[in-house]
This record gives sequence, structure tokens and C-alpha cells, in this order.
Amino acid sequence: MRALGKVLYWVAVLAISLVLLVVLVLFFESRDDSQLDGSALPSAPALSA
Repeated sequence: MRALGKVLYWVAVLAISLVLLVVLVLFFESRDDSQLDGSALPSAPALSA
């Protein structure tokens, strides 16, 4: 029974850590106001000889 308690403890620690990681990523993504759509550099016009 003691080993089961340790396993459950570490599973809970990992689950809480993953939840905190996801929350932090979503929080920082929501604060980021950069736009990536169409952010490629415009292509230079082809030089005709």
C-alpha cells in the first residue's frame, strides 16, 4: 500500500505540472499580440536582362 501511495503522489505531481505548463503557455500566447499570418518577406521582383 505504501508503494501505491508514492505512485499516486508522483502521478498527481506530474499531472499538476502539466496543467501548470499548459496554463502558462496559453497565458503567454494570449498576451502575445504578434501576427504571424502573411508575415513572410515579400519576394524581390525578378530582374529581367
